[in-house]
This record gives sequence, structure tokens and C-alpha cells, in this order.
Amino acid sequence: MNNKILILLCMILISFSFVTAVSITDVSSSPIEVVPGEIIDITLEIENIFNYDVTNLNVKLILSDAEVPFAPYQSSSEKFLDNLDKGDEEDFKFKLITLPDTSTGIYKIPVEITYNYEDDNLTLPSLKSELISVTVNSEPKLKVSLDDSIVLIKGKENTFRLKIINSGLSDAQFLYVTISNVSGLKFLNEKEQYLGDIDSDDFDNVEYNVIINEDASSSITFTVTLKFMDATNKEFIETTTLVLNTYSLKEAREIGIVDRPKITPYIVVFILIIGYIFYRIEKKRKLKKRKK
Repeated sequence: MNNKILILLCMILISFSFVTAVSITDVSSSPIEVVPGEIIDITLEIENIFNYDVTNLNVKLILSDAEVPFAPYQSSSEKFLDNLDKGDEEDFKFKLITLPDTSTGIYKIPVEITYNYEDDNLTLPSLKSELISVTVNSEPKLKVSLDDSIVLIKGKENTFRLKIINSGLSDAQFLYVTISNVSGLKFLNEKEQYLGDIDSDDFDNVEYNVIINEDASSSITFTVTLKFMDATNKEFIETTTLVLNTYSLKEAREIGIVDRPKITPYIVVFILIIGYIFYRIEKKRKLKKRKK
């Protein structure tokens, strides 16, 4: 009796370890990439690849791990099927929601499949563990604008600043900023600048040193190209057209965006000295008249 129990236990152990009567033959998700806080539908196609039927087929997504940022949504993370005949396939559908604070990346979800099969009139349990993956991603949303507080004067060296904001849910990586050739401007630094990464809900600035020609237009249109990648190394190229307003020094003073020259203490002292000299000269002239 003890030997029979031992043999049965060994067969059960072997069935858990080696027998793989079922297999996940296809995994699909909608959407293909999910945004944090969004719902995703996952379908597992499971096939009975053995020469016998299986019963009590149970498919479970293991979501308890802290590194798995998904939760069941309006359904269970576990599905059950009474039996799956040899050679047959069955779809198991799951609806999950991505946790709102999930970082972009590729996440593995463990799948546990249990079932029973018969061997020599014995019903034996079997366990199969597999992994599926889900991509969490959202396009970075970059916006570039000019710093309007900077006044650009013709005929002089100027610095203007571009502000780049990432309002998307994912980070922008390997960001290059390139300005097109611009008539009327001579760039003193490289027109292509590398900024690296801009995190979600963050910004960065890039400055350009230029000399503006005296005969340059008062409105200079130029193109800014942003080239960057998302967390999955997908490349994006975005182009924006901006306008630089330029002024002559006289125009800038007339409209009050540049202060008029102030009288320095040295000029005041010079004026006082000149005034004093004229005063002394005039005083001496009057004395001479009186003597006559």
C-alpha cells in the first residue's frame, strides 16, 4: 500500500514538473501599448498540444507582485474551462487597468496554468508557468517657445532662449534641437544643440548667441526641429516655426523696451566744471567793465 502511494506521489510530481499538455500559442492586446491609467484587453490563445483531453483547465494572471503595475478591471484575473479536447484551442480574455503612476516600460506578467489529465486511468494534476509582456507607453509631448522677455537689437551680439516643455506622460530621451539657416542672423554657437532627457512634466532651455545684421527684417521667421526618442526608443521628429522680433537701437528706445542713456556722475561733474568756468569768465568780464 505504501509503495502504491509513493508511486502515485512520484507520478503527480512528474506531471507537475514535465508534462506540458497545453501551451500559450498566441498573445494579443488592445491597445498594443497602454497608457498609464488606461484599460487594456489581453487575449491568450491556449492550445491542447497533447494526444489526450484535459479537464479543469484554469488560467490565472499573477498580479500580486509589486513590480506588476496592473489590476483586474470589471473581471477576474482567473479564468476556468471544464475541458479542452486534444488539438483544440481556446481564447481566454482578461481586462486589466494600468495603475496611474506606472512608469513607461515593458512589464512581464506571470501566467499560471493548471489542469488535469488521465494517464493509466489515473487523473493527474499538472502545472505550467509562463510569462507574457505588456508595454506601457505614452508619447512625449514637446512644445517649444521663445522667451519673449529678451530684446534683440540689430547690429549687436544678442542671446535668445528657447524653452522646451514636456507635457506628456512619458520622458523624452536623446533630444536634439536644430535651428534652420536664418537670413539676417550670424550664429556664434552651433545651430544643433543636444539637451539629453526631459522628464514628464518638466522643461529645459537652450540658448543661441547671434549677431543680427543691421539690414535684417524686423520679423525673422525660422524653423526649430526637435528629434528625440520615447522610452521604447521609438524616434520622433517634430518641427515648429517661430518668429524673432528685432529692433534698431533707436526703435527700441522709442517704444521703451530699451532705456535711454542716463546721465552718469562723470557727465554731471563735467557739466558743473564747464558751468563754473563760464561763471568765472563772466564774472571777470563784468569786473573789467566796472574798472573802465
